[in-house]
Amino acid sequence: FNIFTCHENWPVQIVRGQSIEISIPNETPSPNQLEAVLCGKYVTPLLEQNKMLIGATREFKAEPLTKDQVTEDLRERSYDLAPWLWDNGTVDKVTTGWRVQSNRGGNGRSPIIGRLPSMESIHNDAWVFTGLSSRGLIHHGVYGDLLTDAILEECEDGLLSANKHVGWWRKKFNQAS
Repeated sequence: FNIFTCHENWPVQIVRGQSIEISIPNETPSPNQLEAVLCGKYVTPLLEQNKMLIGATREFKAEPLTKDQVTEDLRERSYDLAPWLWDNGTVDKVTTGWRVQSNRGGNGRSPIIGRLPSMESIHNDAWVFTGLSSRGLIHHGVYGDLLTDAILEECEDGLLSANKHVGWWRKKFNQAS
């Protein structure tokens, strides 16, 4: 089941993102060389010792970038965040995932969050929270908290009145219905 196939006119794009896992040498780096950094791109330690993750690309084409292209793209965009990692690490593998990105509106790319209009094909009381794209790491907690309050209150009035920008998708959704 895919909600986006139930309604063709969702104001979203599906975007491929590729990240790389890098092994770092056993020599002891300074503590700040192993910390997570989020600044356009991200660098974060993995659970496995001496492994870091750098990501992610933003790909809109049907064919994914090759491992070499991913490495080149991410090195170019994240070298200043983690020069020690790039200078001393070894790229082990590329991981691939997909993110939902909302279309750009008057306030940029805002999430799609709230109660869905009644749709028999889904459920008569369904809620949605998507469209964060590469900003999910930043915004998921704030919007998740707002959404849970709305669900528990069984009313999204508070969500929409305090955050007018989150209702932007309804107009486009209802026009397509």
